[in-house]
Amino acid sequence: MVLKQRKTRPCRRPVPVPVSGVILGLGVMLGLFWSATAVAAESLSLEEVLGELETRSESWAITELQVEQSRASRRVALGALLPQLSATGTVTRQGGGEVQVGGQTVRPQWEWGTNLSASLTVFNAPQFLDYRAADAQLEATRARSSWQRTLLRLEVEEAFYTLAAAQRDVAIAESAVELRRAYQERSQALVEAGLAVAVDVSRARQQVLQAEQTLLEAEQNLGNAADGLAYLLGREPDGALRVDVDAEAIAHEEVVVGAGEASAKVEASRGDFVSRRAAIEAAELGRSALWWGLVPSVRLTGGAQLSQATLFNPNGFNWTVGLGLSWLLYDGGARYARIDQSNARIAEEELSLQRDLRLANAEVRRARRDLSTAGAAIAVALEQVEVARETYEYTAARFESGLATSLEVTDASQQLLSAELQLNQARLQARLSEVRYRYLEARPE
Repeated sequence: MVLKQRKTRPCRRPVPVPVSGVILGLGVMLGLFWSATAVAAESLSLEEVLGELETRSESWAITELQVEQSRASRRVALGALLPQLSATGTVTRQGGGEVQVGGQTVRPQWEWGTNLSASLTVFNAPQFLDYRAADAQLEATRARSSWQRTLLRLEVEEAFYTLAAAQRDVAIAESAVELRRAYQERSQALVEAGLAVAVDVSRARQQVLQAEQTLLEAEQNLGNAADGLAYLLGREPDGALRVDVDAEAIAHEEVVVGAGEASAKVEASRGDFVSRRAAIEAAELGRSALWWGLVPSVRLTGGAQLSQATLFNPNGFNWTVGLGLSWLLYDGGARYARIDQSNARIAEEELSLQRDLRLANAEVRRARRDLSTAGAAIAVALEQVEVARETYEYTAARFESGLATSLEVTDASQQLLSAELQLNQARLQARLSEVRYRYLEARPE
């Protein structure tokens, strides 16, 4: 009789659902449908992502074009050292007609002529140093472009694992939604059986809505992560890109580097510092070229002319050879001003290099420190998940036995969801630490 009376009590009334909850549920359903469609559309592995970076990314192509520009600049500097050849041809009609003196043509009515000239720089120290500076600048551009490509690969790997973690967050949130819906159904059954009260169903429904809100936020982060990776790959960001990786199987390499060894490795192998030193070398050569501009330059010229025979050129052929000396004696002090400017620029670059090298060494030590603690962070997060899961299962069993309240179940459920999300973030941070340390040490493979 008691159970029958409890079945007919007002607690059997349907629990009112807010309009916002209905809209939220519809949004979750649409998000799940969209997410499932996107995952089925395309899923890339890390190797495929890195391969696509090299073939489709505009940033990658720009680094190659920068090298081509620097190579062309070196060819321009080399051309200034090589012989210069030129040829001309002219045809002229004289308006006054042909002019003769003593039966010899002084000026024909129609004049034609060809001219071939050549010149060679015998000594011009600034031009030679400019070529050496262009060669050093080419090496600097190559090293800088190589480092830029390394940074692109680093960004893509970080975006890849960030997207993988976002996919895992969505899976965790979906699991939480299913778990809390099952708990809501169980609470409803207990109410109908007279073993619980209506407020338990309300709390269960509130937990479902909270999980659905978490799922919506996870899907939003998933779309943002997909767009970030698509942008780096030269794709149109549409939120549909997915990656094929097991987010739970994240292992990081234990690397032990001495305190002094890190600085040596960074300075010797990293492309950005190789590029900076080559650029300083090019600037020093440019400064030397300014000093050598104080001495004269020597140039050898020659030419040959062929035209019709005239009184002054009976054979119609003539050739010339000349040696020229050029010496700029005074230019208002502009050369010395450029030398002072070059000295200041080189000193600035050297100081910037020392500062950035010290910063890079600090970044390497920080990355190594993060990497060394990543494993411990994952172990702690795993233990937290196990404890939270056991607590939830124990509390749910006590609730069904009437020994625990719905508040305790709600708290245990929230703790389990938070622990699983924290574990996923710990795994992501471990992977990002490993990737960042590997690239900062110039060991991308």
